[in-house]
Amino acid sequence: MTITTDATESRTGVRWRLSWCVVLTVVVLWPFAVAVVAGWDRDSALLLRDLSVPGSMALNDLATGAHGLARAVPQDAVLAFLSPVLPPTVVVGLLMCACGAAGAWGATVLAQRFGAGRVGQALASFLVVWNPYVAERLLQGHWSVVAAGMLLPLVAWLSLERRRVWLVVALAVCALTPTGLILAVVTAVVASGWRWFSLVPAVAGAVLSLPWVIPSLGDASATLTDAGGASLFAARAEPWVGTLGALAGLGGIWNSDAVPDHRVPVAGVLLAVAAVVVAVVLWRRGEWSGGLRRLSVLAVTAVLVPALLATGPGVTLLGEVLEILPGAGLLRDTQKFVVLALPALVILLARVDVPVPRVASAAPVLAAGFLAFLQVPALPVDLSDLRPTTLDRGYADAVDSVEDAGAGRTLLWPPGNYRIIDGRPALDPLLKMLPGSPVDPGYLVVDGRIVDGDPDTVRLLSGLAAGDDGLAEAGVDLVLVETDATEDAGVSVPAVLTDGVSPHELLWSADGWELYRVR
Repeated sequence: MTITTDATESRTGVRWRLSWCVVLTVVVLWPFAVAVVAGWDRDSALLLRDLSVPGSMALNDLATGAHGLARAVPQDAVLAFLSPVLPPTVVVGLLMCACGAAGAWGATVLAQRFGAGRVGQALASFLVVWNPYVAERLLQGHWSVVAAGMLLPLVAWLSLERRRVWLVVALAVCALTPTGLILAVVTAVVASGWRWFSLVPAVAGAVLSLPWVIPSLGDASATLTDAGGASLFAARAEPWVGTLGALAGLGGIWNSDAVPDHRVPVAGVLLAVAAVVVAVVLWRRGEWSGGLRRLSVLAVTAVLVPALLATGPGVTLLGEVLEILPGAGLLRDTQKFVVLALPALVILLARVDVPVPRVASAAPVLAAGFLAFLQVPALPVDLSDLRPTTLDRGYADAVDSVEDAGAGRTLLWPPGNYRIIDGRPALDPLLKMLPGSPVDPGYLVVDGRIVDGDPDTVRLLSGLAAGDDGLAEAGVDLVLVETDATEDAGVSVPAVLTDGVSPHELLWSADGWELYRVR
């Protein structure tokens, strides 16, 4: 009878965890759930800032890292490889929903491992998907970083439980983006305690990093970046709480435009204080040891280091590193690493009833849940700009025309890799859709300042705007002009293409589009 009862309770526990985690994920990440359904229409796209996932993608040189920096490797290569069978929008929608549910479930079992009851476990899963980091990073378009961040509690639990196979699977999902792989490997190694088992995530991480490490080795100097990026991408202070308080609440992204309209930073600071109080109580009771201690130290480090690097001396130091250390540009957006605090945070807040034993055990947990909610009280509404949109058919026609022309190196005009589509700023989807080798200028404009960028491409674009024809010398085969975007950008079609004596041939034109072959 006892065995039967325990088995029934175990099945019931699994069901409620899964049900709660799935419902929570769909409520918060509903734009991606919609993408799973609507994404089968190949004109559907997910577009917002750095999020650029059209309905069809080409396995071009940018996706594989064969030409230029491996900026979106291997995530774009995976999406492009699957594109003939599964629309990329559907794949991203499935991945985000799966990572949200899996990460939330991982938080429940991680919290349970350290003594949390059911209400505390429910709070732990809530913290995984309902927090400022998820909001800000998704509004910036960093979907794969968010997917990895949500999986960190699961990664920590798998490491503590020594689940090798599933840990490697989780690392592989996180490895869709270099940042995600770094987050997962660091979490796994710290959770495992630097023992022999830590070799599993370390070796797996080394292998999984090869798709972006190998292309970068071809020209290591190209991975150096402007020292000014240290200040432009530093963690941002928020009202009433400053930079440290913003980071303690998992907020503080550099781009203020990516901050949700509804945001209460003070609530995050109160949660962080509660977590510290719980840690002190558990330490006094001898329960703050082993994996919890290591993850807590990681959490403190994940908050303090970005805060220090946002100070004057920190910015100077990081700027020097960016200029002399190849690949250090991966580290300049320091706030994205604050999510390393999440595993410890979900454990400690799930045990928030410990300091107040005379109060009904659910009350402190529910209070913490309310504070977590209050940080971004309208999160599903704030993420509404992530819902799928429909690309104009001109994009598909342009891709067909470039393919018919033999692809090769295709330069896009107007200059820059961002467009305004359906009222949203987004990375130009043509960089993902065109076959061959689309030319990505690679620069960013932050607060009116140009950061990074391929110098040769920037010079070519500047020359075209000034009337100089350097297309053939630069090895460009085709020029695709989006005339509507050109007008919106306040520039004109390069005179070298339209001056009447141009050697370049107009191959195709349609409403809002022109394609030229370089002669």
